[in-house]
Amino acid sequence: MSNLLTGSGARRVSEAEVYSVNEPEFTKTWHPVSHNKVLTALENAVKAADIAVRDKQYSLNQDGLNMFGVWNLDIQHNGMNWAMGIRNSLNKKFAVGVCAGSHVMVCDNLAFTGQFVEFRKHTGSLDMAELNQLAIRAINGVTKKMHLFIEWHAQLKEFPLNETAFKVLTFESMKRHVFAPSKFTKFLECYHDENDQTKHSESLYAFHGAVTRLMREQSLFQVQRDSDRLNKIIDDYIDIHPEEAHKAGFWKSLKDKLAVFSF
Repeated sequence: MSNLLTGSGARRVSEAEVYSVNEPEFTKTWHPVSHNKVLTALENAVKAADIAVRDKQYSLNQDGLNMFGVWNLDIQHNGMNWAMGIRNSLNKKFAVGVCAGSHVMVCDNLAFTGQFVEFRKHTGSLDMAELNQLAIRAINGVTKKMHLFIEWHAQLKEFPLNETAFKVLTFESMKRHVFAPSKFTKFLECYHDENDQTKHSESLYAFHGAVTRLMREQSLFQVQRDSDRLNKIIDDYIDIHPEEAHKAGFWKSLKDKLAVFSF
C-alpha cells in the first residue's frame, strides 16, 4: 500500500520494545492510541474468537511511532498457517488496521493480501472499551478475507507458468520494485527450491513462493508493501489469460473477491 512506510529505517523488534513506546499527548480531535493498547485489544479479540496465537513478529520505524506486526495463528489450511498483519501509527500516517495473510510452512515465508480492515482512525472519542469492540469486529472481518486469500493462493497451484511467462513476471517484479535486480540470482535459487519442494512446479504458486522467500529478512513494513505489489502483478497476469484462469478454476481475481466485502 502506498501510504505505508517504505521500510527505510524500520527494524525488527521484540514485543517488549513495542509495548515500551510511549503514547503521545492528544487533542480534542486526535487521540493517538498506543501500540500497547492496540495489541491488548486485539489479544482480547482473538481470545473472544477462540483463536490461539503461535508466535509474533514486529517492526518499528526509526522513532517507533509506526508499528507493523505479524501474528501467526494456530489455524492451518493446506499446509499454510494463517497470519494476521497489524499496523498502528502515532503520527497520523495511517489508521489502526489488520489484514489477512498466510505463513507458508514448507518455505517459512509470509504473504499478505495487502488490504486492511481499517477499523478506526485516531479521533478524540476513542477509548479502550470502544477499541475492544472495534477489534472484535475487525477480527471477524479479517477472517472472511483470510478465507478468500487462502483460496486465491491455493488456486495458484493449478495455474501453469511456461518459460516465457516466467520471464515476463520476473521482469515485472523487478520493474515494479518487488525485488531488486541485484537479487535476481537469489530469486532463481528460490524458484528452483520451490520447484523441488512442491508438487506444483512451474506454476504461479511456485513463482509466488519464490518471490516471498526473498522477503524473509525485510522489515514487516516492506513485506506487506511488496506482497501487495506481487499480488497485483499476478492478478494482472491472470486477468489477461482468461483461458488459463478458467482451467485453473479462477472465477475472480483476488481484488474482485475482496471487493465483495465491505466493513
